[in-house]
Amino acid sequence: MQRPKTGFKQKNDDELMKTSINFIEKYTELLYEEKYEQKVKGARSIVVLLADPTNLVRLITEFESQLDILSRTLKEEHKKNIELLLHLLCFFYTFSFYEEFHPVLFYHSIGETCLNIVEFQYAKYIIRKNEIMNKGKADLNPKEYQKELDKFLFLVRKQDRILRLAFTILMHLAEDPKVELKMVKRDIVSLLVKNLDRNNVNLIIINLLFLKKLSIFEENKEIMIRNNILNEYTK
Repeated sequence: MQRPKTGFKQKNDDELMKTSINFIEKYTELLYEEKYEQKVKGARSIVVLLADPTNLVRLITEFESQLDILSRTLKEEHKKNIELLLHLLCFFYTFSFYEEFHPVLFYHSIGETCLNIVEFQYAKYIIRKNEIMNKGKADLNPKEYQKELDKFLFLVRKQDRILRLAFTILMHLAEDPKVELKMVKRDIVSLLVKNLDRNNVNLIIINLLFLKKLSIFEENKEIMIRNNILNEYTK
């Protein structure tokens, strides 16, 4: 079983040797810490465990309470800290590649949480984009404007990774036709089209693959047309 690529750099061999599934409870306890630095450290260690494919099965079969903590943290904390969000998404992203693990993801409502994440990040992106455009029109000091623009571009780069992970998880879960239908009712088609104006190639590829899958049904193609898919893709 080969571990899917998450985009995170691997720790060195010494650090990997120090990270053990035997300490999974210790890592999840860090998610209850007040400081996000500690929360991220815990989530990072848990993601590193997935470098050993045998740990995927053990996490599913032996550590149900830890999965509860991880899914609940993703649901409750995704708006508060991007680094924590990225690591938690990487965890569930890895499991989503294996259909035999999908029932566990369904049980923990990972699909619904990912949809909430995509909706929130898109709304945040539109707000910040409009703010930057307004500041660009205003008589703002060039250095101050560049500073704000750099912050916005940093956010966009982080969001690109978040969206790539979330949409990939959703695409894998949509292998179940009933789940796919629920996503369509939550307007997944429109969300995919709206995020085609980004510049991240990997994200665009995932979106297009997902849209291709959804386009099998005529009603989904109609939604794409109503959302001006060709205009969005050629911007």
